[in-house]
Amino acid sequence: MDAKVDEMSKAYQELVAAAQAILEARRQPGGENTAAMDAAREAFEQRRKLFAVACDDADALVQSARQSIVSDPGRFVDVVTTPDEDSVRSPTRSSAESSSSSGFGALPDEVLRHILLRLPSAAAAARTSLISRRWRNLWSTLLPKLRFPGVTDLARVGAALRLRVAPGKLCFDVITPAAAAAGAAGTGGAIQIPCFEKATEITIRLRGRLGIQLPPSGVFARLTALSLSHCRFDDQGQRDLGDAVSSEGCPSLRELRIRDADVVSNLAIRSESLRLVQLSRLEGIRQLTISAPALTELDLYACLLWGMPMVDIFAPALETLHWVDFFSSSSVRFVEKPNVHRLSVYGMVYGRRNTPGSLQLVQHFTEARDVHLSLVYPSIMDMSCELLVQAVKKLPAVEILSLRLLTIGHTFGPCVYHLLKMSTGIRELKLKLEDHIADGEVPCSSGCVCYEPQAWKKNNISLNFLQKVEINNLSGAERQIYFVKRLLRWTMPELKTITLSFDPLVTVSEKVSRKLLSFSTPGICMEIYLHRNGTRVKYSAAN
Repeated sequence: MDAKVDEMSKAYQELVAAAQAILEARRQPGGENTAAMDAAREAFEQRRKLFAVACDDADALVQSARQSIVSDPGRFVDVVTTPDEDSVRSPTRSSAESSSSSGFGALPDEVLRHILLRLPSAAAAARTSLISRRWRNLWSTLLPKLRFPGVTDLARVGAALRLRVAPGKLCFDVITPAAAAAGAAGTGGAIQIPCFEKATEITIRLRGRLGIQLPPSGVFARLTALSLSHCRFDDQGQRDLGDAVSSEGCPSLRELRIRDADVVSNLAIRSESLRLVQLSRLEGIRQLTISAPALTELDLYACLLWGMPMVDIFAPALETLHWVDFFSSSSVRFVEKPNVHRLSVYGMVYGRRNTPGSLQLVQHFTEARDVHLSLVYPSIMDMSCELLVQAVKKLPAVEILSLRLLTIGHTFGPCVYHLLKMSTGIRELKLKLEDHIADGEVPCSSGCVCYEPQAWKKNNISLNFLQKVEINNLSGAERQIYFVKRLLRWTMPELKTITLSFDPLVTVSEKVSRKLLSFSTPGICMEIYLHRNGTRVKYSAAN
């Protein structure tokens, strides 16, 4: 038995003895209010601290054990166990187990689970079977998360996974040295994933994009959520990734998340049960097919940037669409146009025509009421750059408009003005500014193309239904202050609140705060939030 396990077992035995001393003290005349009880409690606290050290300061474990012992010390008093077949065959082993039965063998399952969770790897968890009969294969039935740090033998990982029979949630972390991961990838090495028939949720996180070999047959009958990341799906033979996650392999699957992975060129997901699909930074896709009649949310991020893959989507129940990816009406087809209510897209604010983006989708889904636009300014702009958002001629009947603006020091007035002209029915406006300028970058000058056109400085907009405005991550730059001033000069008879929050890294002067407050008018509640000593606080002129 490992020295560490010995230390933990001994510390626990002493903790149990201290709990028994508390029981004895309670039985004495005077009960709780005696010197014996005070001494027993002090001894228990000392043993608790030693147990914490032995468990690498496992606070959650110690707290659970302490609460259980204090509330019901009797449950930790060991019972006499009778020999079983194994102990008869192996007297030495029986002796070792009986000696440890007064330690970890008496712990309830929940505390054992806490101990297992503190162990550094799946191998360490498996070695706990040396403690007692109760611990044999306990790690494979109780522990929901396994870590494989520094593993180089992928076959051993697969063998360990095949022992997992626990129902419920399962999570596997395989952390492989870079050189070993590269070697495994070069030789086609892959981890064999068994068919977990009892699992309801599975999360597999790899490092170095190791290969995954899916089971050639079998059904993940109870699986409702699957998350895969940092992996590689090679030629699977009988069953590829799409087949495995479709109704045939996962009939109950409701949530599918795959990110940072190399996938098959033709990824086809056909599922009657899926409600959520999130695909992020997938490489190798040449054709993507999603047929999911019950799907309500689809997130696509940086999967279609190369080679203009063909995309076919059948999701008539789709309500939420996050498309932060390339979009072209010539290569992306919605077989049956869904009634999308929440839409997130991205695009470049300035650039040349045919710049990749997905802004076109705002004109495709005209029923969207909650629209989020991530708009990026290029780091280098010249007079040949066009204001690309002007290509958007019409927005849906938006009620909530959220803009994430990566401005890199440029003025954003013309862009926001153009969008608001087409969104006169909005009720909420949310702006998140990301205005950080990297070292060596020079903020744009007054002659920069971002200052054109100038209409936003002169013309008015009637936002007759706007009730709430939020602007986050303000830096206090003059162009931002001027935008707030112009915004409050536009016609907004229903505006009730405007909340201005500064970047946590910015020190805001009293002058800037007072200037912003001066823009407000009667009937509008302006709240300004700053950060002081790491805490978000509300600005008050009285302070």
